Amino acid sequence: MSVDDVTSEPRSVAADIKRKTKEVLQSREHANNITEILETAQSEEDVVTAASLSALQKIFSTLLGRKEVYRGRLKGLEEETADPKKQYSRWLGQCYMDTLDILLNRLSSHDNSDIKELALLALLKLVTAEGKHPTSKSGGDQSNFPLRLFQLIIDRLMSSEADQSAVIGRFQDYFQYDDIRLFTFVSLHKNLRMVTKEFTRHPPDMYLQNVHTLLSQVQMPGEGDELSSLYVAPTDPDAECRPKQLKEQRRAFTNAWLSFLKNKLPTSLYKQVLLTLDQAVIPHMSSPKLLIDFLTQSYNIGGAISLLALNGLFTLIYKHNLDYPDFFKKLYALFEPSVFHVKYTARFFHLADVFLTSTHIPAYLAAAFIKRLSRLSLSAPVSSLQMVLVFISNLLRRHPNCQVLVHRGGGEGLGSDPYDASEPDPAKCKAMDSSLWEVKSLQSHVHPDVSQAAVLLGKPLAPLETDLSQYLELQTSEMFDKDLSRQSDQVPLEFHVPKGLFGPKDKFHNIWATEPPTKKQKTVT
Repeated sequence: MSVDDVTSEPRSVAADIKRKTKEVLQSREHANNITEILETAQSEEDVVTAASLSALQKIFSTLLGRKEVYRGRLKGLEEETADPKKQYSRWLGQCYMDTLDILLNRLSSHDNSDIKELALLALLKLVTAEGKHPTSKSGGDQSNFPLRLFQLIIDRLMSSEADQSAVIGRFQDYFQYDDIRLFTFVSLHKNLRMVTKEFTRHPPDMYLQNVHTLLSQVQMPGEGDELSSLYVAPTDPDAECRPKQLKEQRRAFTNAWLSFLKNKLPTSLYKQVLLTLDQAVIPHMSSPKLLIDFLTQSYNIGGAISLLALNGLFTLIYKHNLDYPDFFKKLYALFEPSVFHVKYTARFFHLADVFLTSTHIPAYLAAAFIKRLSRLSLSAPVSSLQMVLVFISNLLRRHPNCQVLVHRGGGEGLGSDPYDASEPDPAKCKAMDSSLWEVKSLQSHVHPDVSQAAVLLGKPLAPLETDLSQYLELQTSEMFDKDLSRQSDQVPLEFHVPKGLFGPKDKFHNIWATEPPTKKQKTVT
């Protein structure tokens, strides 16, 4: 049957494929049906393609179980052999290779995601079939995992042209098996090394997106979790094979992530990685300090990338004793006007507050951050001003020596302020010689909450710090709604009759009449 005939009656052809499959499994006399099914697998009709892929999977899963398929190298296949069984086995081996090629091509390049999913499931069933009857210990030790076939599956999943997120989502269900999880990392690490070398660390964005999708779908086991769920049964169920060892799982996980992070990531993907690195990656790495280079380079980039890199650096510094020279100098540089207008403002100020929690920070350094925030308050949006003032007040509580900035008189204004805002080194910016005249100016702010917070900052501070979290995500709309719902018994009214449009010394009062018009009296007849 030709491919052209297939397109005429797809339903009937699918039914015929099921019949031929049954015949092949019943008798060798119908083995040529395999060739016909391989032809129909090339059909453009999804119904026929689906039936063909399912049939091929069923046929070779059964034949592999019967050990009828030749699994060695097919070199010399053209050589004549007198043994008909060997000829048949070699022929089945070639058909099996053709079947794998079709399934892998459908997995990587078919337009229909359902066909891709069907091809994936068929390949994974063949992984089970090969694992039950191994020709060698492909997965290392006694795991019997067919790593060669599994490597081909991962290679096709990591497509450079098509978005594989849907089929990777289906593949996620198999990560509950410890061997699938382990050898996914092993195969992905090998694939990444090959692609990174081929594209000199600049792979296509689609490829990197597929890799990140796969990596982010994996749920790693924790300390104390039992690793006993295997997709392919080992030779000795009681043996300590690689998938059952948490150390091996973490080592493969680390290698895969490090290989991925060596590539140049697009900005959007870069941000996604940094957002989840501290919680989803670092806790499961065999050696988290291997991320030092990546995080320090990210921190030095500037902008939103640096803000997001703070998450990972915070984890390495506080949990893994990372020694980062000039850390506070770089943190100081991130306090710029644009920090109030990025999506990660709340996250940044939360982490900055944590970094500056220690009372062992030198007074000049704390004063530099206080003065920097005070200067930024002049251009900050209204919704961020309360957060800035609370941040400053907490720093003043932690460092009483800096309260001299509040009470120091004179030097008000940009012209007479000794503070050098352009100095990148907080030790040289002369913050301790300055004053918080910017905060004093906020005492006359139009919004009552801001002005009240500024007034309180000039009075003796309570010993307990103010909770910063309630101001981190404050929006202008929330402040507006709060003002609308606020009720007051005292309403200021204008009771003086205005003498002009521009005040008592209005030079134009003779031009416009501001007196109310007199009412004409009605005459009574």
